[in-house]
Amino acid sequence: MISEYFIEFFNRLERQGPGDDNYTELAFCLLDNLPKNPRILDVGCGTGRQTLTLAGIAPCEITAVDVFDSFLNKLNENLKQETLKGTITTLNASMLELPFEDEQFDLIWSEGSIYIMGFENGLKEWKRLLKPGGYLVASEATWLRRDIPEEILNFWTTAYPEIGTVTEKLAVIEQCGYQPLAHLTLPEYGWQQNYYDQMEAQKQDFLDQYGDVAEAREVVESELEMERNLYQKYKDYYGYVFYIMRKI
Repeated sequence: MISEYFIEFFNRLERQGPGDDNYTELAFCLLDNLPKNPRILDVGCGTGRQTLTLAGIAPCEITAVDVFDSFLNKLNENLKQETLKGTITTLNASMLELPFEDEQFDLIWSEGSIYIMGFENGLKEWKRLLKPGGYLVASEATWLRRDIPEEILNFWTTAYPEIGTVTEKLAVIEQCGYQPLAHLTLPEYGWQQNYYDQMEAQKQDFLDQYGDVAEAREVVESELEMERNLYQKYKDYYGYVFYIMRKI
């Protein structure tokens, strides 16, 4: 169960996972047959950094879904400060039980969140929500090499057993009834500057407020210090890959 301190810490961040505005835009621009005002479902949107990026690119209607009200509240606050081409509506719902009818969306977007229900399961479950020929874009933890050191292999196979190579992920995409169109590997700065450095910047203020609570200290020690150190040591072996696909 996710603790209140985990939510409090991550609510202070622009992103709840590695990412980059330019790569969000690049992935979107590869979708060359979208309608003029596409309906987009952003699943596991968090505080919505990528949601705002998408709405700033082109006219669109985005439904941004997350299960934590504090994340959605922050997205709604940020909406007031932005001039966007598209519209954003927030909805508290679980990605495991999305309350939509079949074939409602032209595009489903999932940055760093599909792991919650598993890559294959997510592709299968969300497929019904896409219109015929609709797109799905998901960033997913992926091995970038095959000669994986034991320490990082053990970490990831415990944290997310479904992690695989690009070749393995593309095979899953095809098996689930999608056509793979492209894949993009998020660069190192999407992890370091855009994620871990942002966490570091919030660390002291968070500990000043909650440092006497062991549960709060554990959030910083595990999410920031341990995972950041592993990434710096093994960043050549894994990363996030944007998988861009079309429903067949």
